[in-house]
Amino acid sequence: MINKVLIISGLATLSLVLNVEASALESQAPAARIAVEDEPAGAAARVLDEAGALPAFTVPLAVRVAFQGPPGDPALSERLAAFDKRHAPVWLSLPAPVAQEDVEPWRIALRGLLEKHGSALTILEVTVDRQPARLARFTLEVAATEVRASHDAIRLALGGPAMTDRARREEIYSSDLTPYVDLLAIPEGRESVAGWLQQVDPLAGIVFTPADAAAGDPARVVDGALRDLGTEVVMHAWRVPDVNGVALGALASLTELLTHEISILDDAAVGLELRVGSGDVTQSMPHRVLFDERTFSTFLVYWGSGPELAISILLPVEGVPGVRDPLAGGRSGARGYTRDQTTGRVRATVSLTGRTTVVDFNEGAADVIAERTGVSAERQLSVGEIIARHQQQQRAQDVLVRNYIAHARMQQHFRPTVTDPGYDVLTENRYFVAGTDVEWEELSFSVNGSKWGADRPAFPLLQPEKVLSLPLQLRFDEGYRYRLVGTEIVDELECFVVRFEPVRQNEALYRGTLWIDKKTFGRVRVQATQSGLSAPVVSNEETQHYRRAVVGNRPIFLFSGLSARQILLIAGRNLLLEKDVAFTEFRVNDPQFERERASARESDRVMYRETDRGLRYYVKEGGTRVVSDRATNHAKAMAMGVTLDPSFAFPLPIFGINYLDFDFGSPNQQLAILFAGVLAAGNIQRSKIGNSRLDASVDFFAIAAPSSDRLYAADGETASERVLTWPMSTGFNLGWQATTFQKATLQYQGRFDWYVKDRTTAENFDVPSSTLTQGIGGAWEYRRAGYSLLLNGTWFGRATWGAWGFRPPGALAAATTSPRTYAKYQAGLSRDFYLNPFHKIHLNGAWFGGRDLDRFAKYQFGLFDDTRIHGVPASGVRYGELAMARGSYSINIFEQYRFDFFLDQAWGRDDPGRGGWQPLSGFGVAVNLRAPFNTIFRADLGKSLLPARYGSLGSTTLQIMFLKPLR
Repeated sequence: MINKVLIISGLATLSLVLNVEASALESQAPAARIAVEDEPAGAAARVLDEAGALPAFTVPLAVRVAFQGPPGDPALSERLAAFDKRHAPVWLSLPAPVAQEDVEPWRIALRGLLEKHGSALTILEVTVDRQPARLARFTLEVAATEVRASHDAIRLALGGPAMTDRARREEIYSSDLTPYVDLLAIPEGRESVAGWLQQVDPLAGIVFTPADAAAGDPARVVDGALRDLGTEVVMHAWRVPDVNGVALGALASLTELLTHEISILDDAAVGLELRVGSGDVTQSMPHRVLFDERTFSTFLVYWGSGPELAISILLPVEGVPGVRDPLAGGRSGARGYTRDQTTGRVRATVSLTGRTTVVDFNEGAADVIAERTGVSAERQLSVGEIIARHQQQQRAQDVLVRNYIAHARMQQHFRPTVTDPGYDVLTENRYFVAGTDVEWEELSFSVNGSKWGADRPAFPLLQPEKVLSLPLQLRFDEGYRYRLVGTEIVDELECFVVRFEPVRQNEALYRGTLWIDKKTFGRVRVQATQSGLSAPVVSNEETQHYRRAVVGNRPIFLFSGLSARQILLIAGRNLLLEKDVAFTEFRVNDPQFERERASARESDRVMYRETDRGLRYYVKEGGTRVVSDRATNHAKAMAMGVTLDPSFAFPLPIFGINYLDFDFGSPNQQLAILFAGVLAAGNIQRSKIGNSRLDASVDFFAIAAPSSDRLYAADGETASERVLTWPMSTGFNLGWQATTFQKATLQYQGRFDWYVKDRTTAENFDVPSSTLTQGIGGAWEYRRAGYSLLLNGTWFGRATWGAWGFRPPGALAAATTSPRTYAKYQAGLSRDFYLNPFHKIHLNGAWFGGRDLDRFAKYQFGLFDDTRIHGVPASGVRYGELAMARGSYSINIFEQYRFDFFLDQAWGRDDPGRGGWQPLSGFGVAVNLRAPFNTIFRADLGKSLLPARYGSLGSTTLQIMFLKPLR
């Protein structure tokens, strides 16, 4: 143990060297250590008035109001008002709600009480009796958040009958609750609880509530006050009969002890010896050695009766000892006082009166200022304390920020296939926030750079499942575990870094990381992911940003941006949707808020409203805005156009409809159909089979126009080996979303190819057998941070497959044979980079290979194939192995036209793993623009550089399309 005498001596010496005037000490109002129980109501007021009439009484008294009704009871407000007038600090005791549904009304009533009388409160005690432990803890968390959000000086105490039972106390006062509780309120005489509290919550103090009955004995008050000094007890409440005139007079004589910072000195450290006659009574006589941290005075308090008490003690500073008898009101000097200047040992003799006696060894000592130097370490806050302080900061911000308006720009980007240029949707909005009410007013809507007005097509609100239990949110059913992992600098603010994960795995809750400002405990950034969501959203990864502002000299943090990447299950395939929302032009507590929001509601613009079920359209019905429960869960459009491709003998007309229904019979079923006259494609999918991570879908595809399958040798096309084909296919996919970003799929493919001779096919050339081909394979994909990595492998087997090719003269069958079975493999990696809403770069690298690939199984470059290259015809050009690097750049001009520029480079060889690579280059340009009759016009022109042997095939493709969204 460090010798306290040495510390005292050093501080005293330092104060003399500094020669600082005592008058420079900044006086602070002393905290009340003694409270008077206001029972019956109004009784404490009479004690305060009596104490105020005593000229020498300067001991601060608090009042304990134990109210059994709700916080909003007018009778309570009336009682508190009486003490407001007397400027007396109030220790308010309120019972916790008895049921969970009562907590919110209790919170609202407490909030109103704090607004009216919060400045008068010094302690808020919440008493617990038979409430369930979780309800009791939640009530304390709610109370602490409300109190500290507006009144930092109020301390929160946990009390009530449950605190006198050890089992109940341990059940309720858990480590999770310690950040919210400052004090433990227990009845007088329960000092043994202090040891338990030191282990559970070392930073908490104790407040004593009155004993069951008042004895009217002033000695109890004086003894209690002196015994509390230097301990965990920060306040002691007494019943009115105990705090009588004698007690008040006794307390007045102990003003410096009851108003200064007092610590307890160890007997051995100060060499204390107490003797009565020839006997040593140091161990047997009740006593305490106290040290005044302000005046450096030492006090001995003792209780005993007898002839005389001889005192021997080590004191670093010489003084004049004085003896006080607080209850009798007497003051005298010590007899036989001596001091050894070498050792500092003081000896004196005092009387034993049987009453409480105080010896002041430095009587009359003035306040001393000393500069205390040394190294102190900042206490590391626990993660529970950080979360609690953030909740308090957020509650204070909610009170301060009544409403605000902001401008919100929302971007959404998605790409149906790796070869599609994608869709970019931009909306400009006004964002209205008033408490928990959030509304959006859409100011403009653009698709691929083309602006739409009020007649814009309905846009499906595909959003992740609404999370009602958010990280950091104070709720009865806490859904998260938190872990402090360190600190980081974010936006020039030093922040705590806190990881969180859901407690329950059967809900669509977040997991991720929080950044909380170390100074203000405001939320600076949140990175979170969701999985296990309702269809069609598979997962959601988002980063929320908050911007620091100042309102009323208090820092606040406003939601300033969101970057999200969502995986959607559409047409049996995962599709990446990238979303970015930026909030600017904040106007906090704007006087025009109500008028501008009302104006938005009266307009004919599209509006949205945040609900417990997520974002919903806020539509006008009879001139009034109402939330539409009819979610927009489908999209349809009419397509008209033509495709020019050297593979087809004539321009391929396209006229049909594209329809997508996200609620096809049930929320977990989806239908996607493309019918374009000469071709039809579709998918029916079922997600979350049996409420699991499994999904299943069926594909189908057919085309009425035949494709001319051509063969090219080194010297050009061999027209005698042309074959016309009509493919039809179907497939079954069984997917398992293994993790938030990974998915495995088992695939079955069934394809029927009908082969017939073309006009130029030689008579002695036998076409292959029209056959059914079945394939079994698997795929794995990983999508994270905007990257998409895809792997696929499939084994195929033909039902019938005979010899095909030229028949030798006189032979009955062709001589060419190829394997009936074969396999295909592919891998691809893609990433989009967004320079601004309509300027983006797309990069893709891919490899395609296989085994035993013959002419009809090799890779070609069709419009619907993952191998598509601009300008390369859909058939005729084929390779057994391909390596590809593709890129595109999209730019918007005048916010009216979007141009897409494509650069594709591939290297192919006829046989996988053998032979030299042949280069193929493709170039393309596409334009999107708004056309008459609410249509979107798109033209896509491609030109390729092919190896010399394909010179006669053609190397230019063109597609012209009009797309009309339908309501």
